[in-house]
Amino acid sequence: MRKATLSIAAAAVALASILAIAPNPLRADDNGNGSVPTGTLRNVAGIVTHSGGRSVQVGTAFFVAVPSLAFPGRSFVYLVTAHHNLLDGYGKPRDGLLLTLEDSKTGAMREEPLPPENRWVLDPNEEKADVAAIPLTPQGASIAPIALASLLGSDDPFARPETGAQVYYLTAATVGVNQHRFEALARFGHVSVPAPADTEVIGAGLQQLSYLDGGGAPGFSSGAPVFVSAGLRFALWGILEANTSLNTDPVFSGLAGVLPAKYVAETVKKMGEVQDKTLQGSKAPAKLE
Repeated sequence: MRKATLSIAAAAVALASILAIAPNPLRADDNGNGSVPTGTLRNVAGIVTHSGGRSVQVGTAFFVAVPSLAFPGRSFVYLVTAHHNLLDGYGKPRDGLLLTLEDSKTGAMREEPLPPENRWVLDPNEEKADVAAIPLTPQGASIAPIALASLLGSDDPFARPETGAQVYYLTAATVGVNQHRFEALARFGHVSVPAPADTEVIGAGLQQLSYLDGGGAPGFSSGAPVFVSAGLRFALWGILEANTSLNTDPVFSGLAGVLPAKYVAETVKKMGEVQDKTLQGSKAPAKLE
């Protein structure tokens, strides 16, 4: 297994990008009915591969924005997913992975090649955590990254959502036969197990997972962002883990695991620190918009 810190440095230098990001509080009433804040619908993307002349869904990914200290008012943008989405059934890196996105001009679905697995960054504190991230800002794509401030990354037990709290997670889909259109699909549920517990994840090993109810999650939902109601706003609770060893346990029927957002926060914050140091000596960021 590679060292996460070395991967952070390599990815930061090779793929540094920094954008002006507007604040996104993800209020529960953003769209007027308290269900899915409109600000979250453009942070999700699909991970696919081509097989037999067709596109096959592998998993889900989402974008997170980390404020830059070197360039106030701007943020680094990272693509985040479950690490096991980048690996095949034998634990080897998958070839030919693509990201499905909505084109900002046409609204049509488009595909972007993803960097190989060894370019992605793992959690710097817990390398076996099922999370991977990489600096990525697709040109001309309609995306709205989740602000770092909207991640529940605290170890404080009082910061955990309560049992029964409303949650939803987003997956990516392509609709239409002749003219493909990108859509973000929302699935709803509630917090079932707020405190993380050891759970075996197929393809990722032992993980610390919480649980939501609301129906069994299909495999391509792995890596989806899970949001939980926190007063008048929604916060990122974690990453959906669709394939857990408890899926066949009748007691856990209809539940899906959630890798806590603290692992996402640790990874992207460390990447932001490295990228800030990389850009400190530059006259301007590698890319400004």
